[in-house]
Parts: sequence; structure tokens; C-alpha cells
Amino acid sequence: MASCGKARTRWLRKLSRFVDRLGVFEEPAGPHERSSQVHFTVDSYAKSIVLDSSQSLHRSTSRRFADAILFSTAMMWGINIIVFKHAIGDFNPWVFNALRLVFATITLGILAWLEAKFWPKPVGKVDWRRVLAFCFLSGFFYLLLFVKGIELTTAGNTALILASMPMWTAALSFFFLHERLPWITWLGLFITFVGTVIVTTQSSGPVNLAGEFVVGNLLMLCAAITWASGTVVSKSILESFSPLRLAFISAMLTTPLHLALVARELPGALAAALEPRTLLAIVYSGVFSTGVAYATWHAGVRAVGGSHAAVYQNVVTLVAVIGGWLFLKEQPLLAQVLGGCLTVAGLLLMRRGRR
Repeated sequence: MASCGKARTRWLRKLSRFVDRLGVFEEPAGPHERSSQVHFTVDSYAKSIVLDSSQSLHRSTSRRFADAILFSTAMMWGINIIVFKHAIGDFNPWVFNALRLVFATITLGILAWLEAKFWPKPVGKVDWRRVLAFCFLSGFFYLLLFVKGIELTTAGNTALILASMPMWTAALSFFFLHERLPWITWLGLFITFVGTVIVTTQSSGPVNLAGEFVVGNLLMLCAAITWASGTVVSKSILESFSPLRLAFISAMLTTPLHLALVARELPGALAAALEPRTLLAIVYSGVFSTGVAYATWHAGVRAVGGSHAAVYQNVVTLVAVIGGWLFLKEQPLLAQVLGGCLTVAGLLLMRRGRR
């Protein structure tokens, strides 16, 4: 890019000398002054071309890097659903959840400390009642529903139902925050809702409310609504806190509650938890999917914007559905495919309407 700019500069200087001989420019005080003016203009123009090209290249590189971060984060979340479902097949799901949250809390604490040290931000006035409400919804109640839900349903259903989170967030924001939604967003909400209902009520056989996965699906649906509720509550909190700091506070306050729930089972389960396969799953789910992924996602959002980043959430669904089929032997059903397509189509319409 720099060599191209230098070649263009030399060409423009030759052109300026030719124009100077033709006498096209208005005659200034003397020939020396005229030549200096032309060369100064050409040099400035050439430098501006090189500078603009460099800045454009930098923006393009930064955007590609942010896209790579967002894609990797979505992959981590999709893989986590597979890892979680596989690990609890022969291990207590509540103990697994509590132990992974210990690793997540430590990771978030380290990342929050690094953020405060190298990228400090002033902390505004904090409404601690809202903080506690967010912690209870997102850090405790949501996880209770998620853990029991994923135990009773498939990884594919889990991903497809959780994909409806933006729909519930938009609907709750309309009712409680009085956010105005354009008609295309309402259309997307309706399509996503229909897709979610189809996925939630499907089972291993015909669609009915007595199927083997329906209870787990309903619990996962409640988990999605609970997470969306926490997101709505957090909107005013994030004016005072960074997302990373809020996530650490939530983990720090709620992880002891999850440990208390398994206080009796924990001693007997530690030996099984130290088996390499189980320990690797716990560390991955805690350190990477819950800890590192939270930081990388928000870094990507800051770089490219929320609307652009939200598209990558569909990668989570795709990875979990395909991974469940390949590694957990989950057979995709027509209702899953239809409901999943409607859900994704509705979400894309919603995001288009909210740009």
C-alpha cells in the first residue's frame, strides 16, 4: 500500500510539472512561488491518499478480527451445550453446574481486575436493588431452569429454544421500558414465537404436550424468558457498570448458592469430578464458555455493534444442533427443522427492524 502511494506521488509530481509549463494556474507573484504551490498541493493530496488507505486497511483488519472473535465465541457457546449435555449423562448435573461456576467466577474475577487496571471506567450511581434482581434472575433462577431443562431435553432443543431470547427481550422491553418497535420487528416477533412454540411442543413422536421432551422444553423456555428478564433489568445497570464487572458480581453472589444446593452430594462426587474427561468438561464450561467468552463477546460487540454481532448468535444454534446429531446421536425431527427455520427467520427480521 505504501509503495503504491509513493508511485502515485511521483506520477502526480510529473503531472504538476507538465501543467506548470502549460500555465493553466493563475500566475502568482513569481515562477518559484507558483511551482511551490503546485508541489505543496500535490504532496498534500498524495499524503492524504496514503493516510486514508492506511486507515481504511486498519478498519478493515479490525473488523475482520472482531468478526473472528465473535464467531469463535459463538462456537464456544454452541460447543458448551454439547459438552454440558454429554457430561451430565453420567454425572450429577447440579454438581457439574456448581463446580463449573467456581471456575467461571475465578476467571471473571481475573478478567474484571484486568479491565479495571488497564481500561478503567468511572463507576456511576448504582441501584443495588436492580443489581440483586439481575443476579437472582440471570445468575441463579435462570441456571436452575437451564440445568433441569437440559437434563430433560436434547441439546438441539436447548439451542433452538434459547435462540428465542432476543424475542422475549424485545417483547419485555416494549412492555416495561416502553421501547418503540417498528412493524417489521413485530412481524419477526410473531414468526419467532411460532417457531419457538413448534420446537417447544415437539417430542420424539407427533407434536403433543405429553411427549418425553416437552417438560424439559418448557423449562428451557422459562429459562429463556428469565434470561431476557435479566437483560431488561440490566439495561439501566450497565450505565454504571461494565458488562464484565456486572457478570463477576453476579457470579460472586450466586455461586455460593449453587454450591449450597449440592453441599450433601459434593463430597461424594469429587472423585468422579476429578476424572480427566469430566474435569476437562468442567474447566471448559467454566473458564471458556462462561468466563472468557463473556469478555470476548462484549469486545466484539464494542467493535462492530450489537446488530452485527447478534447475527453470530445463530452460530450457537447451528453448532449445537449439528453437534447433538453428530456426537450425541440426536435425530433431527421435522418439527425441529421447521421451528428452527422460523425462529432464525423471525430473529433476522427483528434485527433488521431494530437497526
